[in-house]
Parts: sequence; structure tokens; C-alpha cells
Amino acid sequence: MESLTSLSVTVVIGVLLASAASFTNTFFSSPKPVLYCVPSDSVQFITTLDPSLPQAKCFRVANGVFTEILKEIPSSDEEFVTLDGYVFPGIIESHGHILQYGEMLESVPLYGAENIDEVISRVKKFLADHAGEGYGTRKKWVRGIGWDQAHFGGVMPTAKDLGADPALADLYIMLDRVDVHCVWTSQKVLDLLPSPLPDAPPGGVVVSDPGPGVFCDNAMDAIINPIAPKPDNSQKIRWFKTAMAELTKVGITGVGDAGMRPDDIKILEGMAVKKELPLRVNVMLECPERNSFCPQHIWDLKLIRSGNGREGLGDSTLLLGGVKLFADGALGSWGAALLEPYSDKPDVKGTMLINETELEIVVNQWYNVNWQVNIHAIGDRANHAAVNAFESIFGQYCQDCNELTRFRIEHAQIISPEDQRRIAKMGIIPSIQPTHATSDMAYALDRLGSERLQHSAYRMASFIPKDAREDRLFQGPVLGSDFPVEPPNPFHGMYAAVTRLNPATGTSPSGGGGWYPEEALTVDEALHGFTRNAAYGWFQESKTGAIEVGKWSDWIVIDRDILEDKSGKGLRDVKVRQTWMGGHQVYPIPEMIGEDERGLSEKITNKTRKSINKILQVMTGDINFEL
Repeated sequence: MESLTSLSVTVVIGVLLASAASFTNTFFSSPKPVLYCVPSDSVQFITTLDPSLPQAKCFRVANGVFTEILKEIPSSDEEFVTLDGYVFPGIIESHGHILQYGEMLESVPLYGAENIDEVISRVKKFLADHAGEGYGTRKKWVRGIGWDQAHFGGVMPTAKDLGADPALADLYIMLDRVDVHCVWTSQKVLDLLPSPLPDAPPGGVVVSDPGPGVFCDNAMDAIINPIAPKPDNSQKIRWFKTAMAELTKVGITGVGDAGMRPDDIKILEGMAVKKELPLRVNVMLECPERNSFCPQHIWDLKLIRSGNGREGLGDSTLLLGGVKLFADGALGSWGAALLEPYSDKPDVKGTMLINETELEIVVNQWYNVNWQVNIHAIGDRANHAAVNAFESIFGQYCQDCNELTRFRIEHAQIISPEDQRRIAKMGIIPSIQPTHATSDMAYALDRLGSERLQHSAYRMASFIPKDAREDRLFQGPVLGSDFPVEPPNPFHGMYAAVTRLNPATGTSPSGGGGWYPEEALTVDEALHGFTRNAAYGWFQESKTGAIEVGKWSDWIVIDRDILEDKSGKGLRDVKVRQTWMGGHQVYPIPEMIGEDERGLSEKITNKTRKSINKILQVMTGDINFEL
């Protein structure tokens, strides 16, 4: 049985902690500024990314913005919340897919599967883990993501491969390729289609060699998606919440969602209004009919009716990031549109999902209603088409004329040297995912050949402006991961950008010095790609991207100063301790506070801690308890 003293101690701690939680709740809901500091007895500091005050020890927050940045901890006995670690501005992930990521987290993970037998084994394990939940039926297909035919001897899989195992033969299965540009379906899915199979629409591929079962790009949209079960809103809300909770764990406070249909944007609008979003979402509209001009489908969006999508909803947690267009497919499935044939498929040049003339027309239509345009372009033909479309608006004599429009090329992976110069001249924003380079390096040489690879592919450093003018707002590429295609950890993205090594293995085909290291970024440039540059890509450079007075109070606490190690080798080992958005702690969610009170600090203020210790000293004979 507990002694009276220990029981009293327990009761007192419980009362004081409850009081602290109640106080913290009032504290954070008040417009009165709250002071946050790194520990006074540590070497830790705040990296602001503000050139006028690069490092600080404290900042104040009120109403979701920074109100003061302090170089030193105030000498008074003022209360402050301790941030135990190195503090950096919140990470902005410039290109990801939240809904698809949430769905992926509830599907079969196929990343790294070395052969078809391993795919089948993983599907069967998923079914065993979810026995009795109805997976594999007409209304609830088995979904998965991550297969790559490069592990299958370079040959596309077939429906027959899936049906070779009797346990899967009668199930509805649809598995996304690692780049989400192809799906692999079972025979039960094929049986829902006419026989013979429909021809591929323009911009799509129905794979027939060595057999049916795989559909790529526009063929997925036109043939498979119409017959697939549709998740209801409750499923989508769960996927949104699951995905965003995972993203905050790696320090992400803002996501550029790279293509969302209006009905799904409406779900996010409802969550934003209820203040249920733990991070900021800058959403790119994808029309119900891809690559079209669709004002009739968006007039009832709250983001449109508010009159200012850049101010957003829910304390600026949901923002409008323009429109997403798609010029081509992906390199791994030979869908990236190239000017010259693939080196490993001399009769193939890839797939344009929209022809050049139509792309120019639709870009101008969106420009004429003052929308930011973001074009998916991977191959050099697709990038050439995107640059031409933008130049049709700017004119060929344009110089740094993109500041008012912020047109972006999403991926910008393979670009001819001449088009690289045109991009730099106009100030078009390259939106780059560094881990695509370190994932693709295993087969990029086969696809492209050494000449294209050396001069046209996976540029990063080449896109940093050579003339560093103070009045230039554009300072370099915006960076992301393209999750769920790649894991969302931004520090792995920085590692790939700086070392040109695979963050999972620490290797490259070129050895430990990295793959084409002349295109490596510095640690500072990589960090800016996930912060200040990313904010510029959102039209929000005055609101976020740095810890400065007047900007949104979004920050992270990590276990090291990432700028100290210039090699960047330690980036893949970074641990995120806390993530804060709008002055609310969103990771980890403080255990002492209910889920409905998202984002309040789990830290007891220094004065409360002193009070508890003082009481404990009296009750326990001057023993110092550390909390």
C-alpha cells in the first residue's frame, strides 16, 4: 500500500498538472503573446532564416503569428514555454498527394517487392490481417501501391500473374505502380470490361505485352476508374486525418497538394472551417476532366466564393494553389514524353497526356482568370511544351516576368539545355522532388543514355539563380517528395539533394561521392527549398517560410543543428521532436489534453515547474524532483 507521503505527492502532482493543462488552454486561446525559448542552459538555438537575425533564443506568438523575435532569453522571471531542441521554420512540402497517401496507409505496401511472388505474398498477408473485412469483393477491392516492373526483369506484370495463386484468383485487385501512373488489375476487374479490351484513349496505354492487366495514364482514368468502387466521404475524411497526422511527425507544417478534384476540396473546406486541419494545405485544383478549363465545377467552392483563395479558410489552413495540368506520364513506365526515343525502347517516345496546342490553349484560359498554373512535366518534350505554353503568355523577350503569376513546372526532371535557359530567363518555378533522382538513378541510364542524363536530367543546382540580387523574390527550386510515390520525410529529401545519394541506402551508382554531384545543393539551399522558396511558390513569402515578426507561427523542434554539418550526411538521421502550426503543437499531441483541444502545449511553464518542485521539496524532505 502507498505511504501517505507518496500518495500525497501523486495527488499534488495530478492537481498541479491538471491546473497547468487548464492554464495552458486559456494561455493559448488568449491574444496575449506567449513566450517560447530554448533552454537557457543549453547550446540550442532558433534558426530563423531571417538574414537580419539568423539566430535567436526566444520568440513571442499571439493570434497565430510571431510578434517578436528575441536574440537572448529575457532576464526577468517571465513565464515561457521551453522548446527542447533546435528550432527551425516549419517545413513546407511543395508537392504531395494527401488523400492518396491516406489511402496508401490502409492498402498493401509493395515498395521494394523484388518479384511477383513477393507481391502476391504481401497481398495475401494483407488479406489475412484484414480477414472478415470484405476485401476483394466487387464493392471493396484490394488496393496496393509500390510495385515496379524493374524488379520483374523489366517486364510488365499481367492479370494472369495475380491469378496464378488460387487464393487471389477470384478477387478484385488493383495495384498502383510506384509512380501512380499505371495500375495492375486482376482478372475479375478485367471481366467487368468489354471483350476485347477497349483501345487506349489519347494519352493512355493499355499494356498487352506480355498480356493484359496493366493500364497507364489516361487509360486508368477512362477505362478503370469508372468501374472502381468509390470511397464515401467518411472514408476520405479518415484518409485525410491519417495522412496529415503522419506528415506532422516528420516536421511538415504545410503541404502543396498537387491535384485534387472539387468534391474532395469541399471535404477539406469543411474540415478547415471546423479547424480540424493540423497543417496548412495549399491545394491545386484538378478538374473532373483532366487538363480542361472547368469554371462550372468550382463556382460553389468556399475558397472561390470567399473572393481570395490565397487568404484561405480556417485561419489560413486551407489555401488555393491554382490549377494542376498534366503534360505527360512517368519515366519508369516509359510514359514520360521525350523528344528522342527511349534508349532501352527505341520505338517509344513516351506519352503526351495533352497535345501541345491544347496545352497552350488551356494554360491561357486559366491565366486569363488570374489562376496560377502548375504543369506536371517529366520528359523533355513535355517540359518543352510547358515552357512554350508559358512563353505564349510572357513573350520571348520576357526576363524575370513570372513574379506576378508564379507559374510552376512540377517535377521538371528531363529538360533540354536550351529549355533550362528559357526557364531561368522567365523565372519559371521548378518544383523538384530530390528523392526522385535518387530512386530513378537505378534505371535512368538505361532509359535516357549517358548524353541526355549528363546534360538534361535531374537538374537542381543549375536552377539556383546565378545573380543573387536582393530584390529578386525567386531564389531557387521549391522542393517536395511527391508522397506517396516517395516517403514524405523532408530531411531525406534534403539528404538526397545535398549528397545525391539514396537516403534509404546511403549509396549511388557512382559511389559515395553521389550521382552527378555537380547538381548537388548546399544544406542551406536545400533547407530554403523546403521553407522560403516554397513560400514563394505559394505566393506566401510575406506569411511563412521563416521565423519573422508577422509571419505564421509555424515551427519545428529537431534534435540537431542541420546547418552545422555541411556534408549533409546526418540529414537522414534527423529526429523531429515537435511540430507546431499556428502556435499550436500538432505533434506530438499532448497526452494531458483531450483530442478536441488539438495543438495545446504539453510543456509545463518554467514557473509551474518551480512551484511543483518547491512543494515536493517540503513534502519529501528537500528532495529535488525533476519534471
